Amino acid sequence: MTAVTHRVIPIQPDAGKPAPRHIRRLMPVNQQRSLAGRYAGWVKMLSWLAFAWAFAGWLNDTWFYQFNTPLWLNRYTEYALILIFGLWRIWAEKNPYTRKRLLLLVGNVAVLWWAIPWLFPFIEPHVGYLAGLPAFPALHTPGTITFFLVLAAVFLFGRRVICGWNCPCVAIREVVGFPFRHNDHVPRGTWPWRLRHLKWLWFALYLGAMWAVTRPANNTTTAFLGFFGLMVGLPYFITFLLTPWIGNRGYCRFLCPYGATFGLLNQVGMFRIDHDAKTCIECGLCVKVCDMNIPVWQMGKSAGGRVKTTECMGCGRCITECPTQSLAFHDVRNTIFPRLDQNRPFLRARNDWSRPLVRLRAAGYLLVLGITLAGAWYYSAQVGTLNELPARMGALCGLPVLSW
Repeated sequence: MTAVTHRVIPIQPDAGKPAPRHIRRLMPVNQQRSLAGRYAGWVKMLSWLAFAWAFAGWLNDTWFYQFNTPLWLNRYTEYALILIFGLWRIWAEKNPYTRKRLLLLVGNVAVLWWAIPWLFPFIEPHVGYLAGLPAFPALHTPGTITFFLVLAAVFLFGRRVICGWNCPCVAIREVVGFPFRHNDHVPRGTWPWRLRHLKWLWFALYLGAMWAVTRPANNTTTAFLGFFGLMVGLPYFITFLLTPWIGNRGYCRFLCPYGATFGLLNQVGMFRIDHDAKTCIECGLCVKVCDMNIPVWQMGKSAGGRVKTTECMGCGRCITECPTQSLAFHDVRNTIFPRLDQNRPFLRARNDWSRPLVRLRAAGYLLVLGITLAGAWYYSAQVGTLNELPARMGALCGLPVLSW
C-alpha cells in the first residue's frame, strides 16, 4: 500500500457521522467493512427477532419446558443462530484478519459449545462445591480445569483468546448483532466510556460466586449461586432486546463479569497494543472501528505508546485498519521473539489464503476440531451416566478426582 504522506484531520471519539471520504480513501475499498455501515430496516428486524428467539429458547429451557425443549427452542438455539448468522458474516467480511477470527469464533462455538455438550457431554473435574456438575466446556465456572487454563492463556495472550476467538456471548453479538454496529446504535464518547465501570458490580458478584464454590454446600451457598446465575443470565438476554439502543457490545462493555475478570488479566498480563506516536496521523480510524469505544490513539499517546486496558477484546480491527501501521499487538511471543512486530502487514500476511502456510494452518485447525470431537465422543462413552462418573473419572484421567 502506498505510504500516507499527508496529515488527516482527527476524528473525535464521539463523532456520530461516517468517516470523511479523505479518510476512507486511506483504505482500499475491500477493507472498509470494519467501518460500521448502515443496514436496511428489515435486516435489523431480522437480527432483533433472532435475538428474541435466542432469549425465548433460554427461557423455555430454564423455566417453561414446553415442546420437550427441542433444538429450535432451548439453550442451544443461541448457538444454532450463531452458526447461521456466522456463515453470513464470514462470507460478507472483507477484512482478512476479521474473517479468520470469525471462522475461529463460529467454529469453536459450533464444536465446543454446541456439538460436544449436546452430542457427547462429559463432566469436568473441578475443585470445590458447585450447584450442578460442570459439563465441558465450563470456562465461566470457577474451579474447573478450563477455567484455570483460560486464565493462564489470557495472562499470556490477552482477552482475545476467549472474547475474540471462543466465547458464545461475544459470538452472537458479533454475528447476529452486526447490523447494530453503526454509531446510530452504539453509544460513544465520554459518558459511555465512564459507564464501563458498571460491570465491576457484577464482577463483585462473581467474586462471591468464587467464594461460594469453596465453601461446603449449604442453603446460603446454594442460594447465592442461584442468585448469581439469575443476575448474569437475565441481563445477558435482556440486552439482546436492547441492542438497537445500546449497540452490539452493550453487555460486553457495561455488564459482563467474565469480561471484567479477563480484563484484569489484560492489565497485569503480557498483552497490550503498542502505539507509535511518531507515525500516527491521528486520523481516528482506530476509534471508529472499535466496538468497545476505546480511545485507542489518545490512550497510546498519553501512556507512552502502550494501550493497556481492561476493555480491549483483541478483535484487531484497529491494527488491521491503521493506515500508517502505527499499532501492533504485543503478547508473550514478543518476549520470546523481541523482533516480532504484530502490526497490520504481519496480521494480514498470516491471513493471505494464497500462501501455503496459511492454508496449512487452516487444515491444522480443522484437524484439531475433529480430534476434539472424537475425543469427546470417546470420553463421553467411557464415562457413562452421572452415577458412574465419580467412580470412573479418576481411572480415566490417571489422576485422583479433586472434588464432586
